[in-house]
Amino acid sequence: MTIKKNLILHNIHKTNQSCNIIFAGTPQFASYILNKLIYSQHKIKLVITKPDQKQGRGKKILFSAVKQTAQNNNISITQPKTLYTKKNYLKLISVQADVMIVVAYGLLIPTFILKLFPMGCINIHASLLPELRGAAPIQWAILNNYKYTGISTIQMNEKIDSGYIIHQNSCYINKNDTTINLTKKLCKISLHTILVTLKKMHYKYYIPKKQNEKKVTYAPKINKLMGKIIFCQHAKKIEQMTRAFSPWPGTYIIVNNQKIKIHKVKIIKKKKKYKIGQIIKINNQGIQIQTKKNIIQITKIQIPGKKIIKISDFIISNQNIFFINNILI
Repeated sequence: MTIKKNLILHNIHKTNQSCNIIFAGTPQFASYILNKLIYSQHKIKLVITKPDQKQGRGKKILFSAVKQTAQNNNISITQPKTLYTKKNYLKLISVQADVMIVVAYGLLIPTFILKLFPMGCINIHASLLPELRGAAPIQWAILNNYKYTGISTIQMNEKIDSGYIIHQNSCYINKNDTTINLTKKLCKISLHTILVTLKKMHYKYYIPKKQNEKKVTYAPKINKLMGKIIFCQHAKKIEQMTRAFSPWPGTYIIVNNQKIKIHKVKIIKKKKKYKIGQIIKINNQGIQIQTKKNIIQITKIQIPGKKIIKISDFIISNQNIFFINNILI
């Protein structure tokens, strides 16, 4: 390696070069990265986030996590319904940013904005692209029983999550990781990933890597209906669901027209087979139910209107909901 290249690599790790950034994002994951960037050497000139949402019976207006972080740090905010307008285009020009960083923003970004900034638009995606393109890469990494996932930064183009890769960092998925745990782990490595990316781009010392289209997998949006446990699945798949859908949308079963939320399960391997969905045993360790392969033991549960409790506490409360030999669909 030449002396010049050595010096550039040294600078990539040591420089305090500052970039003027427009940040576009909406959920908690994006908020964490925004907060870390605020305390870096870089300057957040404007935050773009989705319009406020109304939630619940009272239609209470809820701010996005990114908006709350921006407000707490006195950063200018804009919440357009679409970026496909001349007004928003002129607003972004006026900021005179070097780069736009996009993290789970949730709205399409037009091509003319992607080309607006000297350093382009960088997307931070929570997977090792080209694997798990889409809205829910963290949940699908757990659902698909991946051993590793990570953070990718890409130069955005017209197609979702398909741009050239700038930098990646990997993360091991523990067998007990839920979406909450895994998100926290990915947040910890995301700051380093984006800071290295910005330095690489500033010094133009990186080779954009084209994604291999043959290795593309997808992580579509999660919906509430996906949380329903069906016992004709393997116990392993049900266990993965309970971890992937924690905290949202959660996993559940229907018993006597009640939606019972399942918060934790354990797999029990047994050669003897019962009818699929049959309740085999109820004791302080859990409620055992036969699946297509192996037995699932429910260890934490939530009855409508009640708190999450262990099965041992559930038994003490003498709930007449589960009965041995009943078949759950």
